Amino acid sequence: MRSGVCVAMIGSLLLATLLSPTVVAHEQKTLTVILTDDGVVAGNVTDLAFVQGNSVWFRMEDSTNNTTMVVQIDTNLDGVFNASDDFDSGELVNACELDENGSLVDETCAVSATHQFMQNATVGTYLFWVHRNHNGSQTVWNHSITVNKDVHEEDGPSPGDCFGIGCDGDEGEQGSE
Repeated sequence: MRSGVCVAMIGSLLLATLLSPTVVAHEQKTLTVILTDDGVVAGNVTDLAFVQGNSVWFRMEDSTNNTTMVVQIDTNLDGVFNASDDFDSGELVNACELDENGSLVDETCAVSATHQFMQNATVGTYLFWVHRNHNGSQTVWNHSITVNKDVHEEDGPSPGDCFGIGCDGDEGEQGSE
């Protein structure tokens, strides 16, 4: 009696596993945007593979003396930058001074900044601005990032699909017998 219950439990678990929906996931990606003295490399991001949950990484590569950059992203899609609602990278420099142990001398020094879009981020085009400050003179570059819907498609048949003997697609095989 006990072995019958055990076999029934194992059978039920196996059946539940076979009938459970398949989930296809993918690795989230990080897009690199290089900030140079001439502008932004990969300025407008329109790649269809850039989807909800992905990140954008801004790297300061302008080695001009006395130059800093700040990246601002309009994350709430209202068309303007609001410090309390949107992303601000803080001041980015080309290189940070390190001590003899390899630690930052100034803890606030940064050469890069990352913004991750939420898994449920609104699909659309986000504006971002790069403010380049050189010796008190400021230049602003306007760009955009398009965030696409993160679609997880399943491989294999869908509910209601016909496959095997008796389906229209198999008539050629049946006729050759």
